[in-house]
Amino acid sequence: MNLKDKINAQKFTIFAGISSLSLIISTLSIVKTTKEIHSISNHLEPISVWTKSQNECIEKSFRINGKNTRGIPSKVWSCNGGGN
Repeated sequence: MNLKDKINAQKFTIFAGISSLSLIISTLSIVKTTKEIHSISNHLEPISVWTKSQNECIEKSFRINGKNTRGIPSKVWSCNGGGN
């Protein structure tokens, strides 16, 4: 039996092994990507909390020192500690 015949006889086993290896590599890649996304998410959480508080402050801000200031820049300035 020559090499070509041996390969043909084991074709299914060879392709099954390659498929299994591909699945293992894909799974490891997905696990690594999921961990990285979770890490990024944890780092972005403080920014999300700050942004929510800024939006709430801006929505509730209508007057600064009794003066009607409806402009967004004035509201942002007030919410970040600006003013007298």
